[in-house]
Amino acid sequence: MKRNKNEITHLRADNTLTWLPVLILAFLVSCTSPKSNSDLASDFDPQKDYFPVKTSIDYAIGFDIVYHKHWKELQMFRHYNDFIDTVKFALVQRDTPAPDGFAKERIVNIPAQGLGSLSTTHLGMFDLLDAFDQLKGVETAQYISNSRVKSLVETGEITELSPAGMLNTELTVSLGIDALLGVGYPNSQNEAYQELENTGVPVLLNADWQEKDLLGRAEWIKLLAVLLNKEALVNEQFADMVSEYEAVLQIVNSNVQKGPSTITGIAQGDSWFVSGGKSFAYHILDLAKVNYPWAGDQSTGSLKLDFETVYLEGLKSDFWLVPGAVKTLDEILQADARYADFKAFKNRTIYNIYGRYTEGGGNDYYESAVVKPHIVLKDNIKIFHPDLLPDHELVYYNRLK
Repeated sequence: MKRNKNEITHLRADNTLTWLPVLILAFLVSCTSPKSNSDLASDFDPQKDYFPVKTSIDYAIGFDIVYHKHWKELQMFRHYNDFIDTVKFALVQRDTPAPDGFAKERIVNIPAQGLGSLSTTHLGMFDLLDAFDQLKGVETAQYISNSRVKSLVETGEITELSPAGMLNTELTVSLGIDALLGVGYPNSQNEAYQELENTGVPVLLNADWQEKDLLGRAEWIKLLAVLLNKEALVNEQFADMVSEYEAVLQIVNSNVQKGPSTITGIAQGDSWFVSGGKSFAYHILDLAKVNYPWAGDQSTGSLKLDFETVYLEGLKSDFWLVPGAVKTLDEILQADARYADFKAFKNRTIYNIYGRYTEGGGNDYYESAVVKPHIVLKDNIKIFHPDLLPDHELVYYNRLK
């Protein structure tokens, strides 16, 4: 569903990150600071529209783009509880003046020539936009499934920014990147991010995980596109995604009135965390017209229940989806022998998201699936309504054996 921008109230954050004395980092980054007006190309035309092709944000609620003649205003909305923290960046066409009112850590020269990324969910976006040449740093290669990225790390063309588990700020600054794509969790304004911003390195906190629907998450690819001036490409790519997604959705809506039932998650001790009725996970089940016991719940994340409550549902549910980190039926029984009582266990209708998993720990569900909403939807339709997509083979999901 397309978002209604009028339903969102954005509160601008006037607070800035606390100053920390990091002189060494400041020296390293000084050569990459935005150009002063005296450094500008003599042929700058203030009346020229430097971005004839534009894009719009129609599904994501976490960010927006406002176009000006030679710069773009990136507005990032970080939703924490009932408060929305708005952070604005000026994406300035190279060799043109930066607008007034933005600190140096809020200015990004575009098209970006070098970017760092701290989330595997960004990698599918770089891949789809043919932008691996601009990817200069990743958190660590251990949990990456994309073979090309792993190869570029091995050859030194992409640097691991957190080789020891912590972000190496000096290493990050030394790469001379135009911006770092971080992860926007509530506690993400940590010391490392502050150090980078104090040296002038913009940190863009990606909050795609807060989107509650497939197209909303996928649309975050447009954030990368505006950094690279690749609006024409992303408009084409995203339109194709939406077209295929809506075609699959039409098949379901035309053929299914009421689908089979499922439970989700797996017990942790005496507690069982299932997908909440307003969560991203349930959104997918709802699209597939699945009968879900907790559809009326208002939780946007997980819902904590006791083992017995979910056990009773498991006895009669047709399917069991994403049971934690287990990959085989034997692991299910090792976790708790009572799971053998479940209808889904007896019928072998238990599915997880390890369809494209690598033994090193990489999982393509957390990479390319973000920008393949139509494939994720097809996988779910194949699981719950296999006759509707007879030629589709599961990509990101797998049936436990």
